[in-house]
Amino acid sequence: MLCDFEVRLYVVVPMEDIKKSGELPGSIVIRRLFSQLTFLRATEDCGYFLKVTKVKSVGSGKLLDSSKYIMFPVTFHSRTFLPKTGEVLVGIVIEVCRHGVFLKCGPMNSIYLSVRKMPNYNYVSGENPFFICNDQSRIENEVAVRFVVYAMRWSRTLVRKFDVLASIDGDSLGPVSLNGFDGLEL
Repeated sequence: MLCDFEVRLYVVVPMEDIKKSGELPGSIVIRRLFSQLTFLRATEDCGYFLKVTKVKSVGSGKLLDSSKYIMFPVTFHSRTFLPKTGEVLVGIVIEVCRHGVFLKCGPMNSIYLSVRKMPNYNYVSGENPFFICNDQSRIENEVAVRFVVYAMRWSRTLVRKFDVLASIDGDSLGPVSLNGFDGLEL
């Protein structure tokens, strides 16, 4: 689900960056904010950061104890992608294994669709394994699949992400045709 949030982060800027560049401190802080968001990638409350839509304010910097860094409070509006249980999404199959498939959807790279949540699909092994249904529809690499978010949790590992379990048990879920899809990332 796409959401808009007002976020307040603290951006740390080395003193020497401000002294050397000759630029206004505000532009350096904004550049560091974008760099920090790229590293941060997602938060449990906001989801995946997609775009900063507006910088509301850059506060006064406070010198940190080491006196080599200045910390600026920055308030901004951001467009984010926050998955919700029960939401219907479309993902692209990136890996097929015996017990299910992994999908990519937007910034999420490892959505797991278990064979238990694919009713009437059977695994077919081989060089390019796939799942086939009684109606001959196939789930294989690079196929678009409409799924429902069955469960999710915030991953507390070094990589900041949501772990998502998918299901295609329901009406209008499963492999779909994307007109004009040529293998480009969505």
